[in-house]
Amino acid sequence: MPVTTTSKTSSILISHRFERVVVLHILKNMLRHTDVQVPLLMGIHGPSGEGKTIQCETILKRMGVKRFLISGGQMESPVAGAPAQLIRSTYIKASESIRGGECSMAVVLVNDIDTGLGSAGNTPSGNRLFSVNQLMVFGELMHLVDYPNSVENKETLRVPIVITGNDFTRLYEPLVRAGRMTAFEWIPSLDERAEIVGAIFPELTPGECYRLIAEINEILDKEQPDKSSLLPIAFFSHLRSTLLDEDLWKEVERTGLHRTVDEIIKDEEPNFSFGLDYDRVLSKGVELAHSGALINHIIKKTEVIEGGLPAAA
Repeated sequence: MPVTTTSKTSSILISHRFERVVVLHILKNMLRHTDVQVPLLMGIHGPSGEGKTIQCETILKRMGVKRFLISGGQMESPVAGAPAQLIRSTYIKASESIRGGECSMAVVLVNDIDTGLGSAGNTPSGNRLFSVNQLMVFGELMHLVDYPNSVENKETLRVPIVITGNDFTRLYEPLVRAGRMTAFEWIPSLDERAEIVGAIFPELTPGECYRLIAEINEILDKEQPDKSSLLPIAFFSHLRSTLLDEDLWKEVERTGLHRTVDEIIKDEEPNFSFGLDYDRVLSKGVELAHSGALINHIIKKTEVIEGGLPAAA
């Protein structure tokens, strides 16, 4: 079996590789007596559902870093310049929180940045197509990265900026180039994936976690050979929640709704992990994976209808 590469915080398993990158970025930006040029901006990118945001927020919380959160959806507004002002004011607020003694460390965390700042395509000449607000946000971020100690003609403390997203190729290239941003692509290895699944299902052995991932994907690969990527970590979290649905509903049917509610309020919850074995998890996992395939089937049917009704047999 592989050497453990993760650390557990509550029910969340943090990858050692992921933690190392985030911690080093924060610590390097805190150094005051080094001549090394340290990028203010770090970008964590990769496929959706692999735990980028939850791991990042958990690590920062464990470090005692005060997080100033911005969502990618806030990067557009009917008011010109409002998103750029939000970035600027959030950075200043984070700086003042350190200066005022509210915290010793702070970070500006922009989640799913490509949902709000991703290009809408290319112009006829081949250039990226961005809205005015998007360009202003890029300009603001580049100013902060290049001049982190001077914002709105005021002296500011250096505050690291972390952005997460799925596809950074849709962002403004000068912002994400080496030197301005430290990029980290998060795609869990099979070992990391199995350990994280093991934290989601502590009832299973490490070997069973490997088997669970392999068997579900093998079934899906046979049915959808054009989609060979591994299921995301979020799938297994959803699988655990679905199994809890079954057990919780059985409890409602067994004892009645009111008694179940009373037990939960009194913190007398039954042990819902009882009877959770590999065969049951695998069976429900395959069923859940097929329910996702059904959605794809509906989409394909819709595309056929929109493209014209098929000829009668």
